[in-house]
Amino acid sequence: MAKLNNDFFNLKGWFILALVFFLTACAATDARNKEKRKTDAQLYIDLGLRYMEMGDYRVALTKLNKAHAVDDENFASHNALAIFYETTGKKELAVPYYKRALSLAPDNPSVLNNYGRFLCQHGDVDNGFEMLIKAAELPFNNRSWLSYSNAGRCQLIKGNQQLAEKNFLQAITRNNSFAPALFELATLNYVRQEFLSARNYIEQFFTVNFETAASVLLAYKIENQLGRLTAAEHYRKILKKNFPASKEAQSLVK
Repeated sequence: MAKLNNDFFNLKGWFILALVFFLTACAATDARNKEKRKTDAQLYIDLGLRYMEMGDYRVALTKLNKAHAVDDENFASHNALAIFYETTGKKELAVPYYKRALSLAPDNPSVLNNYGRFLCQHGDVDNGFEMLIKAAELPFNNRSWLSYSNAGRCQLIKGNQQLAEKNFLQAITRNNSFAPALFELATLNYVRQEFLSARNYIEQFFTVNFETAASVLLAYKIENQLGRLTAAEHYRKILKKNFPASKEAQSLVK
């Protein structure tokens, strides 16, 4: 009987070992499948966003829907679909995808930045600003300057120029070649009639970014206020020559 008992326990031990091996193998297979789904979904996301950039929204949506179908637990596919619907003017369809992306990745800087910016642009400034600041302050956010700049724009919507400027300054502290923040700082200083500071920021803008109708017009106005009429005339000619059909060029009387 003792022999039978020993055999039984030996068999039981082998069964447990086999079961552990089986479960481990299943876990490894599940992990590989999950990683493959994530990789495939990301491929479709990248393709979808590329088609969006090219303006082919039909194909873009097809690719993004495939990403969602491959891995509906992937926050990035929800984030991308939200951006798609926001870009195509379908706010009501963007909202649930932003919410789902946030629930799947509450500390992801891309999700927080995109959803926060979206909320600010659609009237929920306080919640949007809170998300943007959270995104900006995450230690692993390697684009914190973008979140700070969006936070600044958010405060401009609310009319809080002081807090807006604080965030734009935070943005260029982290990336001194980020043109949108430099342009906003130039504009804020112009409005406050601090024309030398405005001139400094717009000149920094031109060193890192192509001229735009809005930036050239602002430079023209700044130089006019400083009494630098030759410089002002220079910008007027650029505006008329390079952007003749723009509303900025049309706003100049001569």
